[in-house]
Amino acid sequence: MKIIIVDNRISKKCERSLEKEGFYLIKLPPDQNLGEAVRSHPDTVMFYCNGEIITTAEYCDNAAYIFSDIREFAPHIKIYFTNDRRSDRYPFDCVLNALVIGKKIFCKTDSISDGIRDFAYRHGYELIHTKQGYPACSVLSFGGSAITADRGLAATLKNNGIKVTLINDGGISLPPHKYGFIGGASGVVGNKVYFFGDLDLHPDANIIREAIISAGFIPVSLSDEELSDFGGIIAI
Repeated sequence: MKIIIVDNRISKKCERSLEKEGFYLIKLPPDQNLGEAVRSHPDTVMFYCNGEIITTAEYCDNAAYIFSDIREFAPHIKIYFTNDRRSDRYPFDCVLNALVIGKKIFCKTDSISDGIRDFAYRHGYELIHTKQGYPACSVLSFGGSAITADRGLAATLKNNGIKVTLINDGGISLPPHKYGFIGGASGVVGNKVYFFGDLDLHPDANIIREAIISAGFIPVSLSDEELSDFGGIIAI
C-alpha cells in the first residue's frame, strides 16, 4: 500500500484521483497554533525525510490518532517530537518548513527547529540558509531540478548546483492570501509530479511541464480545478 500524507482540505476530486492512483490518504487535522491558510499543510505541520517524521509534541497530543495511523500503516517510519511552540507569527510558523534536495536541507537556519538540526547531524545533511522561511512550499523539487517563483531561493539553489526553472507569481490559490506557491500545490511520488488542480490553468503551465518532462518526470493534474496550495504531499 502506498501511503501519503495530505491536508484534510484537499478537494474531493483530488482525493478521488489520488485514490485511483493507488494511494491511501492520511489527512492531517489542523494545528490551531498556525494561521488558517497553512494549519493543515504537511510542509508546515511536519518535516519528513529518510524515513523520519519530526513534528511538535503539542500537535501529536492534539492529533494522536493520526500518528497511530502512521504507526499502523507505515511501521517502518520513525517519529520524533520537539518542544517547539508554533504560532501564526513569522518565523514561528515555519520552524519545520525545510526543503531537502540531495544531502542538503534548505531552511531559515536562524529559526529552524533543533529537531531538524539534530536530524541533519545524525544523517550527514548540510543545512543551507535561506532568507525566507518557507522553502518547502515555495519550491517544487524533483531529482536535481527545481521550480520556483522566488528569485532569492532560485539564486540560493543555483549556487548549490541545482537546475532551477523560474516562474511568475500567481496562478495558485491559497485563501485568504493573494496567491499560493508551486511546492505547496504539488507533490512528487516516484517519477510523477502530482498537482492539486489542473496544471494547464497555470499561466506558466508550458514552462512547468517542459521542466518536469525534461528531467524525466511525468506531470499529473489531479482535477479540473484551479491549482491550490495545500502544503504538498508527503509519501511515506
